[in-house]
Amino acid sequence: MKNVAFAVLGMTCYAVGNVILDMKFRNHNNLTVMVGYISVVFLVALVLREVTKTADPSFNFPTGWNLAILIGMGLIFAAADYFYIGAFTGGGSLLMITSIIALFPVAASVIKFFITRDVPNAWQIGGYVLGAISVVLVAKGSASP
Repeated sequence: MKNVAFAVLGMTCYAVGNVILDMKFRNHNNLTVMVGYISVVFLVALVLREVTKTADPSFNFPTGWNLAILIGMGLIFAAADYFYIGAFTGGGSLLMITSIIALFPVAASVIKFFITRDVPNAWQIGGYVLGAISVVLVAKGSASP
């Protein structure tokens, strides 16, 4: 249940951030917005790491290959944020951008398939089709006058 609560809280935080980005920072440069909020994320992460390390002495940072993978993940998330913010600063609408992001499970499933050859079941494929239809409907509705 904790994972569901975390996912819902994370999604809610992203939704709030999207609205703020759409309303207040649409006219700023992608990199400027990223530097602003990533600096806060970095400081919070450092503080939380120290709190966690103090509360749990067995806390250890990844090393070797796992550290390289972690750095790669950081680069992937930085690129994702740059393009995502660019969608807003490039004039995209809140509904269109967030609807496209709703296809995240489809993209993740396709990527996972190419890595693991784990085929999604019929229910998942049905959900992907409905997600794609919803994106088309919202994008069409956003384009209407």
